[in-house]
Amino acid sequence: MRKYIWRNTLFCLGLSAMAPVMGQTAPSGIQLRSEQSYTVKSGDTLWGIAAHFLRHPWQWPQIWHKNPYIHNPNLIYPGDRIVLTHGANGQPELRVERSYGSHAAGSSAVELHPQMTVEPLSTVATGEVMPFLGTPGFIASKKAYDALPYLAASASSGQIVYTVGDKLYASGLKRVPVGTRYGIVALGPELRRPGVEKPLGYALYDLGSIIVRSDSSHAAVEIADARREISLGDRLIPEAGAKVPRYFPSAPAHPVSARIIAKMSDYPELLVGQAVIVDQGREAGLSDGNLLRIERTRGDTKNAVTGKSFALPPQKVGEVMVFRVFPTVSYAVITMATHGILVGDKLVSPRPVTASDSSAGNG
Repeated sequence: MRKYIWRNTLFCLGLSAMAPVMGQTAPSGIQLRSEQSYTVKSGDTLWGIAAHFLRHPWQWPQIWHKNPYIHNPNLIYPGDRIVLTHGANGQPELRVERSYGSHAAGSSAVELHPQMTVEPLSTVATGEVMPFLGTPGFIASKKAYDALPYLAASASSGQIVYTVGDKLYASGLKRVPVGTRYGIVALGPELRRPGVEKPLGYALYDLGSIIVRSDSSHAAVEIADARREISLGDRLIPEAGAKVPRYFPSAPAHPVSARIIAKMSDYPELLVGQAVIVDQGREAGLSDGNLLRIERTRGDTKNAVTGKSFALPPQKVGEVMVFRVFPTVSYAVITMATHGILVGDKLVSPRPVTASDSSAGNG
């Protein structure tokens, strides 16, 4: 099952499984790798760079040295050199050496040449995350979903599924300016906490988008994008432009215990790069960029000496990163998996890997 670690890898976080680990542990308990410096290249991500230096990339904020001329430490650029040093107290520090270009406001570096622009790195490769950022992603009730505008009719008789370029008519769009874009959504899985009768709400599938072509009583619309099958009856929501995310890897501020309660794909087992929904959110202290450990119960075995039942500790089977947080639920993406991930798997705050974990292959 370890083939799942590398398949469809979304994050450069996977590099952490390849780099050698130093025999010593930093004074703060942070496990360092042998890398001492790294020059940032185009296409790198913060997760990948962190994995060059740390056994657990989410610990990066604990040793990040905030250079006085870099106002936003999240913004790192191609050409920057990241260096691992140790401060006066022996604690490890990561610093940026910036030898060219005034990338960030307040930089003391030399100005870029005219018309030369450099974009800061994204934290993650966003191919699987972006589709979940431009739509609401979550709705409180089926009643609220039913009240949304919807695709009502087509001039083409007999057609069941629609795609880019098809012309349809919408109900519920009144006096909407021509050219306005709406997202197309369908009701996704009902979201419940295990053992709790009252649902948290519903996930929303992002199907695509339409452009309003006329503002008559039954607005004529045209499908502009299609990410899934689109049918009459699918709902419409105002489209919000999704910015490229710049998450910073971190552990939750407080201990978190959660469950994967839904998936956004049809696969029976979930792999690296796929999105899941978690039954905890902002009210539990989660925020964008938080990493959670996926654990699975292994049950009991027999004590070889006493013959009594011996409870095996939970097995780590992967990790997720939270990328969109609502009050009671969150979207997360699987960043590492040693087994197929399942709805119902437990999520907990990350912890340093112990020697026994590593020897058992559960780290």
